[in-house]
Amino acid sequence: MKRVDLKRSLLLRITIFAFALMLCAVAVTLNEARNRIRADIQRTGSTIAQLIEAEVATSTPAFNRDLRGLELTSLAGIGGLIHFCASVEDLYVRPVVARCFGDAQAPLLLPASFMQWLVGRDATYVGRIGKYPGIKVGELVITPNFGSEAAMVWADIRNLLFITGGVLLLNVLVYLPVRRALRPTDDILQRLGRMQAGDLAVRLPPVELIELQRIGDVFNHLADRLEHTIGEQRQLASRLLDVREEERRHLARELHDELGQCLTSIQAEAAYARELADDQLPALRPCAEAIARITAHMMEVLQLILRELRPIGLEEFGLVASLEELVAARNRSSHGRCVHTLDIGPGVGAASDNLNVSIYRIVQESLTNAVKHGDADHVDVSLRVDGADLQLRIDDDGRSDPDADFSGGLGVLGMHERVRALGGSLTLTRRPERGLRVDVRLPMHAAGVSRRTVATAGFAGSAA
Repeated sequence: MKRVDLKRSLLLRITIFAFALMLCAVAVTLNEARNRIRADIQRTGSTIAQLIEAEVATSTPAFNRDLRGLELTSLAGIGGLIHFCASVEDLYVRPVVARCFGDAQAPLLLPASFMQWLVGRDATYVGRIGKYPGIKVGELVITPNFGSEAAMVWADIRNLLFITGGVLLLNVLVYLPVRRALRPTDDILQRLGRMQAGDLAVRLPPVELIELQRIGDVFNHLADRLEHTIGEQRQLASRLLDVREEERRHLARELHDELGQCLTSIQAEAAYARELADDQLPALRPCAEAIARITAHMMEVLQLILRELRPIGLEEFGLVASLEELVAARNRSSHGRCVHTLDIGPGVGAASDNLNVSIYRIVQESLTNAVKHGDADHVDVSLRVDGADLQLRIDDDGRSDPDADFSGGLGVLGMHERVRALGGSLTLTRRPERGLRVDVRLPMHAAGVSRRTVATAGFAGSAA
């Protein structure tokens, strides 16, 4: 659908309508002038001939057929009503007198030649001048005075132009208050764009136009409800994340205290059994060694599980050291199949505890997805402070299915939940060359951010 500017559309349509109406009126005026001129010439031709005959009868002797001295003064009265030109020839086709009635000059914009073309060259009256019945003394030719008629028609057209100009002036006078009344729409669109970007604190200001004010009232009411709902969702999501982390820490402690102690005891018993086998039952030595190997493997797996459940050193040494240890551990476990790099800018360590945990978990999940699902060879992690935000970018060169739904996995959903709870944005995009890019932007002090200034994932994270 083509978008139309209301103010310009009204101005343009009224202007086009005014010009179209003027052109129609001019066409009607010209047509009426043509019909009137042709009718006047034919209707008044015989009357003019009679007036000339009367003038000839009074100005020349009875048997004199000479028309010299004829001045057509008898036509002055009718010439004031009808603009025409009369020419008289005698019996010998010699011009006697020619005179035009109506002294107005044709304007430059409407020349006499145009009127002659409009009316037609056949708009003439040819009659005889007689002195007595049956006696012809000359011939009369009457044609329109095209210059004077053009001046009359131009006067009518000029009036139409004045009327059209008045309509256009009225159009401008209407356009100005309409533009003034609709001027708040630009501000409304700007504020809607800010809300679309995630600024839930934006509200529409009061305006003079009643219709726009009603829209603004409804919009502000919906914005208040949306802000309140988003705030409650953020608080709930933050609480759920806290509970999840607490459950992870609790589970890690239980596994370490219970299962770890049990595995340590089993390993000690296996060592004792191996010593007894060497002294008394050599046949049991392979079983004791197998128990020791399995126990050692279980302890390694337990350490990996504990590292996933509770980041080592995150609370004690901070985010930077924990990420460095995470990347180093992934490089060791990949045995060169995938190279992980980490680039951390200055100021990252000033982030809040909740933000540190979320950043760590997002990096952890992204590294797992890149290797497990994308079969990546290189994964680059970059963490920077950008103004009041913390920007995380993770690039990999793994396989990326064009038809894959990035938002469908539980890991990605968990990442979105964390970002939503902290009032940030998360986007997943395919890299032009190969692989996937994860962009995360979070407020540096997300735990203390007011919900009136936060950008929610419902707006900013929907691009994923």
